[in-house]
Amino acid sequence: MNNNKLITALLALCSLFAIVNQARAEEPLPDKFRLALGGFAVARFDSTISMTDPNLGAGISINPQTTLGMDFNTTVTRLEGYYRFKPKHALTYSWYSISSDGNKILQEDFEWVNEDGEKIIIEAKAQVVSQLDYDIFKVGYLWSFHHTDKVEIGVGAGLHITRLALGLNATSTIPAGSAIEQVDTTVPLPVFSVVLKYNINPKWSWFMKAEAFALQFDKWAGSYRDTNLGIEYRAWKNVALGAAFSANSLEIEEDDSEYKLDFTNNIAGGVLYVATYF
Repeated sequence: MNNNKLITALLALCSLFAIVNQARAEEPLPDKFRLALGGFAVARFDSTISMTDPNLGAGISINPQTTLGMDFNTTVTRLEGYYRFKPKHALTYSWYSISSDGNKILQEDFEWVNEDGEKIIIEAKAQVVSQLDYDIFKVGYLWSFHHTDKVEIGVGAGLHITRLALGLNATSTIPAGSAIEQVDTTVPLPVFSVVLKYNINPKWSWFMKAEAFALQFDKWAGSYRDTNLGIEYRAWKNVALGAAFSANSLEIEEDDSEYKLDFTNNIAGGVLYVATYF
């Protein structure tokens, strides 16, 4: 009799544990706030920068890697995420910065037009120390018009802010002894996005996000394309591990009264990250 009672009690206890575990398994995972921090391993960085005098057409177009000896095959920190203030509405954000230093003895004469419209010439065999900073910051709004436990499809719009800073340190011959000033410009441009996420099961999901714009206003003209394709594993309730492939292309033209700046850039690489959810 006592054995029967013991068996009954154990079966009841097991049933209770099963019910509790099932209830926990069915609890929705937190997804209101997401913060992902990872490393962007840059596998490809193709860039061209030109500064010209709009009246004379004088100036030069350079590739920072070949002309200035810069190396962009590096890993940089990348941050992104969102805040869902409603199940189908979210604020999104992302940021990353790529920078490189160069130190090279020129093989041929180097011409440049600074921000004052002044033509500068550095002769061959001169040593040029340079630094390029390329920062991208994006904020936006996402409307997930189809959002279930399995699939999320959304469209969004926001602001893409690019900062480009190029500093060259050398002694020029024309004008004699003058230093080349730094080019530093910040470009705010709109961006439109499409997001697709599919939950394979409660642990695994894959996603695709594409962004683009093409616009001309005031003294600015530009186009931008960005694509991210990745997979994520929800290791714990509030923590996920992910990997993605990212590629983007940017073209900017600033037509000022003193100078004309053209900047084209293509970046591609892999991203490994850790994400927290609340």
